[in-house]
Amino acid sequence: MIKPLLFVYGSLRRGAGAHGRLRPVAYCLGRASVAGCLYDLGPYPAARPARRPGERVHGELYRLTRPAALAALDRYEACDRADPQAGQYRRESVPVQWRGGRAQAWVYWYNRPLRGARRLPRGHWWRP
Repeated sequence: MIKPLLFVYGSLRRGAGAHGRLRPVAYCLGRASVAGCLYDLGPYPAARPARRPGERVHGELYRLTRPAALAALDRYEACDRADPQAGQYRRESVPVQWRGGRAQAWVYWYNRPLRGARRLPRGHWWRP
């Protein structure tokens, strides 16, 4: 069975506040990026698919080791798989660039309005 890949860019990254949720169910393959725009919501970031060529969100790529990991992460991200537009985030499979080349991985895109959110033009976010 192929274990899925997950791209993370915020609180699930190494050293960030929620990384403990990911650590027991995945291992890090390294730094990676996806085509997208990143916004600072304060305690966590929001990513949206790219609107223009060259827009990138930077983070880390993980290989999930447990089948139930995605369901638990969906709950953490307030992702409603039955109605993807209803959740705070929606999970989609996207192309990822990393040191190993290109891969297809899950990412959580933000579903809510971005009123007052500051765009991060370099695509990096960090809060321990």
